Amino acid sequence: MGRVMKPKKPAVPIRAPDDLFEKVGVALRLAVADAIEEHRRSGHPLAVWQDGRVVLLPPDQAVMPESPARRKRTR
Repeated sequence: MGRVMKPKKPAVPIRAPDDLFEKVGVALRLAVADAIEEHRRSGHPLAVWQDGRVVLLPPDQAVMPESPARRKRTR
């Protein structure tokens, strides 16, 4: 019979999923805030998903998401 191979240790330490999810969430919220701000500065409409369809909002009607620093963790 063949040898049983032991699993290799990962090259990068595995972090707790909650830590990774939190970082991804913060990065996404910052990216959305940056995109909205860019549309406001340029005066271009912002495409958003509302009620199952794409809607173009004037830049002055775009709502800024909560600041990642102020958002409370819900888990």
